[in-house]
Amino acid sequence: MTDTTIRKTVFLAASKAQVWAFLTRADKLGSWFHPADEDLAEGQPYTLRNGIDGDRMCWGTVEDMRAPDYMKWSFTVGPMDGHMTTVEWQLDDAPGGTRLSLTHSGLPATAEAYGLVLALDHGWHGFVFNLYDQTRAEAAGDYCATIAVPASPDAARTAILAEMDKWWSDRVDLRDGGAKITFNQSHVDFDFAEGDTPYALNWTCRDANMIIEDVPDSTEWTGTRLLWRIAPLGSGSRVTLVHEGLNPSLECLDVCTRGWQLYFEDSLRAHLSGGTASPQTH
Repeated sequence: MTDTTIRKTVFLAASKAQVWAFLTRADKLGSWFHPADEDLAEGQPYTLRNGIDGDRMCWGTVEDMRAPDYMKWSFTVGPMDGHMTTVEWQLDDAPGGTRLSLTHSGLPATAEAYGLVLALDHGWHGFVFNLYDQTRAEAAGDYCATIAVPASPDAARTAILAEMDKWWSDRVDLRDGGAKITFNQSHVDFDFAEGDTPYALNWTCRDANMIIEDVPDSTEWTGTRLLWRIAPLGSGSRVTLVHEGLNPSLECLDVCTRGWQLYFEDSLRAHLSGGTASPQTH
């Protein structure tokens, strides 16, 4: 019989305790996987939900927890029609961080069910990559946030690349391979690059003049990067933004974090959800 066990391994720039928190705490699970009703606990059932409408996405029971080294879940999703599988998480020390291994076993091994195996394999790949970004951002103190929207991944990608005037600023000068965004007397200029997939976008700030009260260096954004990560989520998408370099080393951290909360977490979410966005208009 064909072995349909899914195995993923990733090296993370975070301690085992930090990774364990992302795997078990309700307030962190939603940042890379699905929101949980409550923190995971040994012997207790769990439910992870769609971040768009709150519908149940996957569920089971936490069968074993040995913090911060090992955890085992029973696991199912709607298309499995009640068939329970097993998900195991193994955390090992690595130089400078943690080696995280995922094993998803007990999946059906029939030709009819192979589409489900492929979908789960693709899904786990994306989730583990999300966790990589989240833990790296937390370790560096970089701004990082995730929104769930009912728009398709293609629509989200288009909004980020070509519709910034609808959710960020009405003064956007697009050019081949980049864009300049202007706010009042301030501006930032980015070079665009593709990531590992069409839904991973890496923007490097080539020039910045951010005029902010009590921040003497208006060029602080120069050399920082915007890492956009888009993943399918049911009938919608999950969009993560990591501003690599926007951390406590920059004096503008507080102001710029509040800016991203407005333009990314609120305005882009509204734009992709059919609501009223709030771009900068002067």
